[in-house]
Parts: sequence; C-alpha cells; structure tokens
Amino acid sequence: MNRRNKESIKAHIYKLDEITFQMSLDSKTAVVVSNASIKNQVITSITHIHTHDSPAIKTIHYTINVMSTEAKLFTIRCGIN
Repeated sequence: MNRRNKESIKAHIYKLDEITFQMSLDSKTAVVVSNASIKNQVITSITHIHTHDSPAIKTIHYTINVMSTEAKLFTIRCGIN
C-alpha cells in the first residue's frame, strides 16, 4: 500500500470495511486490532478485540526501561513492521 496515495488509502479502508462487515455476520470470527509505540524507553501496546456478540475489549500493556536494541530484536522476532 502506498500511504501517500489517497486512492490507495481509500481502497485499503474499503477492504477493511468489507472484512469488518463479513466478521459481523459470522459468530466464529473475531477482529483484533493492535498498535504499539516506544517513547522514552516505555513500550505501550494497545489491543482492541471485537467478536460477533460482545462489545470491543481494550487491553493496554506498558513495559518500562526497554532499550531500543531490545525493542528492535523483539519486532524482528515477532515479525512486526
């Protein structure tokens, strides 16, 4: 996806909308949205989980005193961009 191209972003958002709509029809499917950031040696990880018949569940995790090298190795090991 080209993040600077507005048409590419619109197409990506449309696909996400379609996935979410299809998920809402299937009781065996869950949508998990997560994000992580590193600032001042503190990692914050936020995850939203939504299933067919329950509201979104939000979890927040903090990790303190993380060196940037450790964070880079963690992202490589987990396959996170």
